[in-house]
Parts: sequence; structure tokens; C-alpha cells
Amino acid sequence: MSVITFIFPGHAKNPCGGNKVVNEHANRLAADRHEVHIVYAGSLFWAKKSLYFKLTNCYRYMERLIKGYSCRGWFNLDKRVKEHLTLSLNYRHVPKSDIYICTSPYTSMYVKDYPTNNKYYFIQGYENWGNVTDEILRSTYHYPLKKITISTWLQRVIKEEEHEPCALVPNGFDMTYFQQTIPFDKKDKYRITMVYHTMELKDCSCGFEALKIVKERHPQLRVNIFGTPERPADLPEWYDYYQRPDHETHNRIYNEAAIFIGTSKVEGWGLPIGEAMICGAAIACTDNPGYLEMAKDGKTALVSPIHDSTALATNIIRLIEDDNLRLRIAKAGHEFIQQFTWEESYKRMKSALNL
Repeated sequence: MSVITFIFPGHAKNPCGGNKVVNEHANRLAADRHEVHIVYAGSLFWAKKSLYFKLTNCYRYMERLIKGYSCRGWFNLDKRVKEHLTLSLNYRHVPKSDIYICTSPYTSMYVKDYPTNNKYYFIQGYENWGNVTDEILRSTYHYPLKKITISTWLQRVIKEEEHEPCALVPNGFDMTYFQQTIPFDKKDKYRITMVYHTMELKDCSCGFEALKIVKERHPQLRVNIFGTPERPADLPEWYDYYQRPDHETHNRIYNEAAIFIGTSKVEGWGLPIGEAMICGAAIACTDNPGYLEMAKDGKTALVSPIHDSTALATNIIRLIEDDNLRLRIAKAGHEFIQQFTWEESYKRMKSALNL
């Protein structure tokens, strides 16, 4: 059996799609009797920071050690998986392992220098934000790390544009956690679901503008919206907001609605799209390439240009007013998503890691 360490740039105190995917693989590796560690960086690029940052970071580090940094508050992580909060990601601070798997451009900058050849770069998105420019991001794809990605569009970027080998491990879905409980034709076509996030890349404002247009045409519209932040102060009364819903509520939110909308400008994959498909919702979403792994325009979804609230509203209205179209899209999406199981995803991850 192998010792395997996943390395994050920081801990996730709230539900996070990228962390969730790693945690799912970590659980299965632990069940296969591998020794699995998850490392969260207490700081990055310490030597380049100011004295003030170093002093305040020491305080934050101690605070996290005392108050907790585990993901177990929102994810059922196998008890055999060990979590660590390290002062830095220098090799001397991380568990000595047979396999190291970095999960971001920042962590790749450390792992590339670890004195082993068994190093992997798990790429879940095109992460050219923060201080990472396109040029910097693309340079990380050429580090001496074996690349694994979750989507065909990211694989194309790495293999065809950067000419680097890259394994494909599509994400999976827990078909027992998410389940359809309301038949397609019994759903309320005036009930819509979307995810709320404060990141500009998620472009929730586009969704809000689209839903305002739909509401003018169909006054009986109501929206189920969920996320980790507090309810936005200016959210209209016809939105039902759920902060960090539990398992039962999460399923109910997806099942009550006949339509799910996705608004992101960019996604590596887009887990909520697949979750909504499992629960029988028809999808109206933007044409970012992550969504397009699952959303096939006119077949499993109605797709509109990024940041075009009018086009998104038009597709939502089409799904409301054309029952046959809505049911056809919902049924096709539900059938299509069944191929993406965690069993298949983990099988491909083991192959990519040569386990």
C-alpha cells in the first residue's frame, strides 16, 4: 500500500467543490488501505512576505489550530484520512509520502521541487485568478509533475495547446446522496433553483437579472437559492434562501424545482449542474466549457452565452412555456448523468496514479 498526500493552498471551512472531489478520492483510497494525508498550507511564499504579514499570519495560524481547520464540519471524511495544517508547504513540513498530489498553481510551485519523481498535478479548473496570470498558469503546466484533470476541455488545453501529457479523470456523483423524489411531470414549472456565490466568476448577477425578466412574464415564479454566505440583503421575497442546507434539504431544493440555472463564466466542471440533473431538473445554463461537459445544447440543456441575462431568461421562459421541451431536456439530462459515478471516477484515478 502507498502513502499518498494531497496538498491544498489552504483549508476550506465551508463546502467547496474542488475540496469535495479530492475528499471523495481520499475516502476511497483510505478504504483501499492506502495511508492518506490532506495538507492545508498555513501560509504561502513566507520569505516574500512583509514582517507585518508574518506576525499576523502567526496569529491566524494559531487561531486555526485552536478553532479547527478540518473539512469534517461539512464533509464525511473517512476517519483514517489524516488532515494537517502546516506552517508552509516546504518539503520538510509535509508528511513523507510515496505520492504527492498538488491541487492548485500555488501548491504546484512547491511540489515541483520535492525530491521525488512521483508527483502529480490535479487540475480542476483554469485558475488564472488572484496573482496568477495566464502566463504563470501555463508555465505551471510544464513543471515536472504528472498532470491529471477532470474535464475534456482542460485536457485539450494541456495536451493540445501546451503539448503536455495529461490523464482524464471525470468527476463522479453520489447517486445515493442525490436522488430524484418527484417525477418529472409533477414538478412545479414555476419553481427554479440556482446556487448563490459571491465570487464574480460565478456571475450570480446574470441569474438575478434573467429571473427578474422571467418574473415579469410569469408572476407566479419562485426561486430556491442556496449557498454558504448569508442571505443577500436585497434578495426579493419571492426567493427562498437556504444557507448551507443539510442533506435532506439539499435534495428537496433540487427536487422541488422543474428548472435549474447555471450562471458561471468559467468552471472546471460544474458539480451543481450534474446534481440537478440527477434530481430531474431541466437545465438552462451559460456556455462555459465546464458546464458543456454535461450540458449539450438542445439535448440535455438549453445553453446561452456567458453573461447574457436576456438569452438566459429566454431559455428559462421556453422551458416554462413548453412542457414537452422541459420534460425532454430533463429526462435526457437525467439519463446522461448516470454515467458519471464515483466508482468509475475512482477507477480512473487509480489508473492515473499507477496504483
